[in-house]
Amino acid sequence: MRRALPLLVLLTALGVGTALAGSDSYLGSFTFPADAAYAGSASCVECHEDAAAFYAGSPHAVDLGLAVPGTAVSGCEACHGPGSLHVTGGGDGFILGAADLGALDEDGKVAMCTQCHATTGDHWTGGPHQGSGVGCADCHADQAHFGGTALPAREFRNPAEFCLQCHTDQVADFRLPSRHRALEGQVVCGDCHDAHGGFAELDWNGQNSVCLRCHAELAGPFVFEHDGTTGEDCTSCHRPHGSSHDKLLVQDGNTLCLQCHFEAGFSGDGGWTLGGTAHDGILANEARCYDCHIDVHGSNVSPTFRNQ
Repeated sequence: MRRALPLLVLLTALGVGTALAGSDSYLGSFTFPADAAYAGSASCVECHEDAAAFYAGSPHAVDLGLAVPGTAVSGCEACHGPGSLHVTGGGDGFILGAADLGALDEDGKVAMCTQCHATTGDHWTGGPHQGSGVGCADCHADQAHFGGTALPAREFRNPAEFCLQCHTDQVADFRLPSRHRALEGQVVCGDCHDAHGGFAELDWNGQNSVCLRCHAELAGPFVFEHDGTTGEDCTSCHRPHGSSHDKLLVQDGNTLCLQCHFEAGFSGDGGWTLGGTAHDGILANEARCYDCHIDVHGSNVSPTFRNQ
């Protein structure tokens, strides 16, 4: 005989029943049978020992009894809904099973997780993974027993390799001569990217602030500002993941600089003159602009950004 359901009796007495905090909540979006009530996770694990073992020792362990904030609904039923009919029906009664959860769209799956992980949910909207078809369990496959498309982080040597199993376009970048050393574990994707939310701001300064967390010496202010660094984002000149050019540049040094600093008449016949100064003795020897104009982001001593 199946054991008594003290939690069911208690929750029903407390008036928990099928109600949650608002119809816009995850469980509030479903219609439950009128006589369904919450039975408690202890009733679930009598039959679903495999699920209990999966979560054992994790933040989702059944024994922790963690409840959805603002409700008394905890454990298995926080995702699967009220289980009393499923229990009394010997496994045939109503429950939100694999088919129901599998039919959820991306937003529904995210809502299931963010009913508890509310802080993450607050900035998921507009983040890099929203609308991409990726839900929480696709990355956190070791935290949700309905699985995901990605191998869990523990299967990889460092966090960057975990991200790169999906972001394959960046694998080649991290193997270029000039690169951020993510594959070596010296930096991780999370140093620059928030997997749940986007950059703090969408304008150029919001993106630059990410780079300047590490490259603080380039932030200024400088006595002599380089216009290119005060009105553009860092990626105008630099490839953030890797480049075949020195210093992560998007092009070789002189070609990049001359996109902005080209002047009419600049040629061998004119002495390679830029800014009123002949560069023929320099550029003819294949020097790069930043061999002389070394402080390209800004200088406190030289209006031409030379090392003086």
